[in-house]
Amino acid sequence: MSEVIVEPLVGPYELGEGPHWDRITQKLYFVDIVGQKVYRFDPVTRAVTSVFIENGPVGFVIPIEGSTSKLVAGAGLDFILLSWDGEKNLEKCTPQILATADSNPAETRWNDAKVDASGRLWCGTMSFERDGVFPPNMGSLYSIDNHLELKKQVSPVTLSNGLTWNNKNDTFYYIDSLTYQVAAFDYNSETGVISNKRTIFDLQKNNIPGIPDGMTIDTDGNLWVALYAGNGVLQINPETGERLRFVKINGAKNITSVAFGGPKLDTLYVTSASIQLNESELKEQPYAGYLFAIKGLGVHGFPANSFKLSDKLT
Repeated sequence: MSEVIVEPLVGPYELGEGPHWDRITQKLYFVDIVGQKVYRFDPVTRAVTSVFIENGPVGFVIPIEGSTSKLVAGAGLDFILLSWDGEKNLEKCTPQILATADSNPAETRWNDAKVDASGRLWCGTMSFERDGVFPPNMGSLYSIDNHLELKKQVSPVTLSNGLTWNNKNDTFYYIDSLTYQVAAFDYNSETGVISNKRTIFDLQKNNIPGIPDGMTIDTDGNLWVALYAGNGVLQINPETGERLRFVKINGAKNITSVAFGGPKLDTLYVTSASIQLNESELKEQPYAGYLFAIKGLGVHGFPANSFKLSDKLT
């Protein structure tokens, strides 16, 4: 087993989230939710470019299949299409609104999202924090097909977060963060129907500090879960419910999401947050809000799917 190396790359950001490795451009996309920005990171040059989205907090960004300059994102409650080649910074752009969730934009926003093997987007909403508390049961998990039909899949949820699928494409894994659990559903890739919800891991029952946030899966079928307020990333065997590894991230406590990237998909990119930290906490966490790369894990991820949008809509 090679040495595991955790390297801070760029930052800080207020609420870094949603890392997505684009296998076509070999670049990493991610967002700063409260900064309302989409970022692109080039691991070769270390260059970071960004675009500001006026529509509201940006929960996720994912490339359109077949394009290197069109992306979909969730901003506020708008599902948007933006044209940006990532080569230079844009102070603002005027995205096209493709759809809007049927929630209250003053109370909820888009959060984490991923695309399944059929090109269907799965994205969840959550409530805005009020006085240090997230009002419960105000969010939902949706799927969006290439004709932009929104389908409510799980409702209500409090803080819709990490999601991924197994290699057989018959199981969907999902996190509603404030349950402190990772759930699994039976999954039909053709129809996009999920069923038979069960809990496969409970952080509190396993005495693991932190809140489960973003999530991905490796080619061995094990889950990697970012731990907000937990100082690191947890590897779980979803079949046995066994905790396999914990990778500590020094200098940042609030770890938000994870995604495999790099030419061999063997680098785990990790986002984090600096939001709401006071001066003392920022001194204790000099890399809060940074993007990290974890190398030497000895595992690989799957290529991330891009969103399939009908040609009539592009």
